[in-house]
Amino acid sequence: MSFGTNVLFYRKKFGITQEELAEKLDVTRQTVSRWETDSAFPDMEKLLALCKIFDCNMEVLVRGNAEAENTKQYKANLDAYNKHMNMYSALITSGVCIILAGVTAMLFLYSAGVREVLGVVTLLSCIAIAVAIFISGGVAHGNFMRENPGMEKYPLERLRAFRRKEPFLYAGATVLILIGIILMVAMCYEDGYSPAGFTVEEWEYFAGGIFLLLVTVAVGMYVSTGMTAAKYDVKSYNRECRMRECDESFEEELSAMTEEKLKEKCSETLSKKGDRISSAICGSIMLTATALYLVFGFLKNWWHPGWIVFVVGGILCGIVSLIVEAICGKK
Repeated sequence: MSFGTNVLFYRKKFGITQEELAEKLDVTRQTVSRWETDSAFPDMEKLLALCKIFDCNMEVLVRGNAEAENTKQYKANLDAYNKHMNMYSALITSGVCIILAGVTAMLFLYSAGVREVLGVVTLLSCIAIAVAIFISGGVAHGNFMRENPGMEKYPLERLRAFRRKEPFLYAGATVLILIGIILMVAMCYEDGYSPAGFTVEEWEYFAGGIFLLLVTVAVGMYVSTGMTAAKYDVKSYNRECRMRECDESFEEELSAMTEEKLKEKCSETLSKKGDRISSAICGSIMLTATALYLVFGFLKNWWHPGWIVFVVGGILCGIVSLIVEAICGKK
């Protein structure tokens, strides 16, 4: 590719018009047009400025193949993005499931006749581990977003493949919860019944543990699917975040309108991603609250004091929203 073709490629990649590029370089639009048609060649000062604007190597700009280099970089960015987002999804999903697993383990311990204090210690330990996972995952995600430009676009075939599977994943998780409810009701349907080796109370705890075990798997599916959907939401993200990461001296050269538009669009993209993550986690929290309400309502008849779980769930959702806003809402 010629120098002019490379300039044209980079200009279109960053969504800059000839007039805007000319203004940044303090030249006329006609000069930029002559560069792109290889009718003229800039001096060294302008070449350095072009490399800074396009965030590219001078060797590639002048003698290389900008499109091929961009494709190579894009694949590297895609691999890094996939690796990080998959890890982030796994951390968030694990954290939510660990909390639910703590409640499940507590009920199974009670069904085995273990002292109640051990069940409470198990639950609190799982919550502490989950909080540590959420914090470490959130910090790592925030650092990644600041250190990496993101993606220009996500391969359409991968997005379509996920969209085809998405409804079945949500449906499968919902079916698991319904199965759990049916099993719990069936196991506790006959008042005062318990099989050999269980007291009535222990059998009820065991039935509740089976229900929450299925709920844990279902919630893991919900959260994982939601996080995967958030991973594919990268439209316009690459250009906005690349421009955002440019050198401060370059940002000062941007016109007020361009800078304002850039920050607005980047903030909007991060906000949408944060909303999807927050919705997935908060949905899981409220689903867990509902499951606990049903379990202890049926087993202990705690319908009246049990409503407190929804208040706690609302508070936790507020905390999650603030954390996500702090991570994804920074401008």
